[in-house]
Amino acid sequence: MKNTQVFIIFFAMSLAVSCQPNSKGGGGDSKTDGEPASPALSFEQQTFSRQSAGCEQDSSYCAEVRATYPLATAGPEPAIQNINDTIHAYLKLSLAVFASSTEDIPESLDAIADNFLREYEAAMAEDDGFESAWEVEVQGEVLFQSKQYVSVQLNTFSYAGGAHPNSFTYLINFDARTGAVLLLPDLVRDTTRLKELAESAFREARELGPDESLSDAGYFWEGPFTWPENYALTSEGLYFVYNPYEVASYAAGPTEFIISREKLSGLLKE
Repeated sequence: MKNTQVFIIFFAMSLAVSCQPNSKGGGGDSKTDGEPASPALSFEQQTFSRQSAGCEQDSSYCAEVRATYPLATAGPEPAIQNINDTIHAYLKLSLAVFASSTEDIPESLDAIADNFLREYEAAMAEDDGFESAWEVEVQGEVLFQSKQYVSVQLNTFSYAGGAHPNSFTYLINFDARTGAVLLLPDLVRDTTRLKELAESAFREARELGPDESLSDAGYFWEGPFTWPENYALTSEGLYFVYNPYEVASYAAGPTEFIISREKLSGLLKE
């Protein structure tokens, strides 16, 4: 139960933080009137890792914090700063599984790891003789990059006691020239038509007929179809992810699908 409550808080916090395929570098925009072209935006993978003292002796009495994630290392300076600040914010949000609000998230990854390891040692001390491994891990990558757009994915897996582990996916879209975070209206011309395509794709992913009630099937908490919090432009089209608890119970798991570029013909602002 404690683990479930923590995840619900974690999910609520996520709501407040409100393109060549698999390429780590994109071409800069050419300019006219003799102005130099902007340098190409490129990324490098970063790593962070911390573990409790017991990990070296016994993997069943161990707590670990791990993260692999991309950061912009070259390109227009404003874009580098904005993109990296945003990725760091989401990364800290993902790792700080015990923070009760965004204001409680420490400034550094080391401080977040320290809190996680302290919580683990305290829990093990309360349950003397009980051995359990805890972990929180983030795996991030650049999903898509072009001269206009960059999309980044951060996948989080955590277990800190309780009945089951938790997982969560963040998808973030950036303007490759400024680093600004982009929302669906920034990516498509007609969100009404896109919503129709998304609902059809959701039903297909969940094997539901066009006339079946989403509510009766256990989705959207008896409400209408809604956008997921996470979506990203990819080489294949628009990728959508509904995380556990977002529109259904944990047992239902996540829901993900891609609306192909063929179906999006005329809708994408590219």
